[in-house]
Amino acid sequence: MKALLIFASLASVGLLTACGEKPRDVSFTRSLSGDDFAGQKYYFGWGAAGQGDPSMMHNEVRYDVLHTHDIFTNRVGGTYIGTTETGTQVNRSLIQGHWSRLGGQMTRDDMFVQYSSGHGSQSGLGVGVSYDEIRDNALNYAANEVVIFTMACYSGGLVNSFNNARSRWSDWGNQGRTLFVMSSSTVYEESSTGPGTDPDQPGSPYGSAGSAFGHALWKSLIGYADGFMDGVKDGYVSLDEIAEYTKSKTQAIGGHTPQITGVYNERLVMNRVPPRAFLDSLDVSTEGLSDEELAASIQELDAAMRLPN
Repeated sequence: MKALLIFASLASVGLLTACGEKPRDVSFTRSLSGDDFAGQKYYFGWGAAGQGDPSMMHNEVRYDVLHTHDIFTNRVGGTYIGTTETGTQVNRSLIQGHWSRLGGQMTRDDMFVQYSSGHGSQSGLGVGVSYDEIRDNALNYAANEVVIFTMACYSGGLVNSFNNARSRWSDWGNQGRTLFVMSSSTVYEESSTGPGTDPDQPGSPYGSAGSAFGHALWKSLIGYADGFMDGVKDGYVSLDEIAEYTKSKTQAIGGHTPQITGVYNERLVMNRVPPRAFLDSLDVSTEGLSDEELAASIQELDAAMRLPN
């Protein structure tokens, strides 16, 4: 199973000071923006399981997308304009149509977030777009910051694709631009299904906890990553905290190893920790099991319905 996520963002310190105490280092933080932000913010998420997959997997890809959508289209993540596509109707043509539309609107001041979830191989997504096409589309966008999270079997192929085109983005830092690419596993590893449901949300759809990587990413975004690097909780989640927490939890519960490449500032603040009331307003909670309990649950699920290569 896999999920692709692209973040691109430009922001000012203005919102950080307006929302409360500033994080430990705001000298180069742009993903949260204040009233003086001149650009636009776009979110595009898609998820597609296979026609013959059990309902749990269809729920996993749907909730992988909705979890990130819920963060980034609300004020805690920057109030992006959201586009989501989930279900078996998602295909190459549909994705490329949205890419083209967004590319025609995007400027250097804009932010772009993309997340996708579904099957994958060493060369691309099961919906029909290759890693090279994902790379080329992202690098062709005018957005000032591009951050890509990929959840997929063998999704390290996307990291390899970007590394093969390093000359196209290696100077982004000198231009004041950001590129961050993170895959859920190496090009040789499958990526795992998730824990199904959380124990403190009885009655929620089976699969609503998301995939193993999607579950870990969601946990990081709702605040578990805050302070993960240095023990200091400041109410904001930075890129390094997201990366390291998601990597650690994915390894602990899914058994596969996320990969990273790009040129970026690790202290880039991606979102505020949402208040409890915000989380309670969503249709699924992600509190509950320990990493050891999650890993055992996932291993049982994977034994029964390991995703196809």
